[in-house]
Amino acid sequence: MTEQDKSKAAAHRLGLRQVDGKTEFDHKSLLASMGGWQGIAESVVPGFLFVFIFAISKDAQLGIIWAVAISVAFIVLRLLRRKSLIQALSGLIGIALAAWLALRDGGATRDYFLTGFITNLAYLVPLGVSVLIRWPLVGVLMGLVLREGSSWRRNKYEMTVFTVATLLWVGLFAARLLVQYPLYLANNLGALGVARLIMGLPLYAAVLWLNWLLVREVFKRRG
Repeated sequence: MTEQDKSKAAAHRLGLRQVDGKTEFDHKSLLASMGGWQGIAESVVPGFLFVFIFAISKDAQLGIIWAVAISVAFIVLRLLRRKSLIQALSGLIGIALAAWLALRDGGATRDYFLTGFITNLAYLVPLGVSVLIRWPLVGVLMGLVLREGSSWRRNKYEMTVFTVATLLWVGLFAARLLVQYPLYLANNLGALGVARLIMGLPLYAAVLWLNWLLVREVFKRRG
C-alpha cells in the first residue's frame, strides 16, 4: 500500500475527506465513514428487527433468525452491487458466528450478542493502550492523513487533542461493555437489544462528530 493509499484509508476511518488538498468533514464524509445509506441500514435494521420481533413474540430465536436473514440479504445486495468482497465476506463470517453461538446445541439465544462484546473489546484494548503509551491512535491516523509521521507528538497542544479524541473512542467502547454486558448476564434480551440500537450507530456518529470538532481546532491553529 502506498503512502497516499494509507492516507486515504486513515482519513476514511476518521470520517474525513480530502478536497483540493484540504481535509474536510461534513454530512457527506460522515455518511461515507458509516458505509453510506446501505451501511447505516446494515447497522440499524437487523437490530431493530430483533427488538421488534422479540417485543411482539417474546421468541428470541425467531428474532435472531430474522436479524440474520436480513443481514445476509444486505451482504448479497453488496455483492450484486460489486461492493467490497472482503467487507461482505467478513460480515457474513461475523453473522454466521453470531447465529451459530446462539442456535447451537447447548447454546443460549443471548450468545447472539457475544461477537459484539468481542468486537468492542478488540477496539477498546488497543485504543486504551495507545493512550497509556502516549501514542494515541487518533494522532497516529492523523499523522498518516497529513503525511507528517509522528511530528504531532512534539506539539503539546496536538498531543493533548489527539489523546482526548482517542479517549472519546475508549469511552464509547467501554460504555457499551459496561451497559450491555450486565444485561447479557441477566438474560434481559429486550433491554440488551434496545441498548445495542441506541449505543450503536447514533453514539458512533456522535463520537465521530466530536472527534472532528477537536481535530478541526488543530487545523485552525495551523492556519
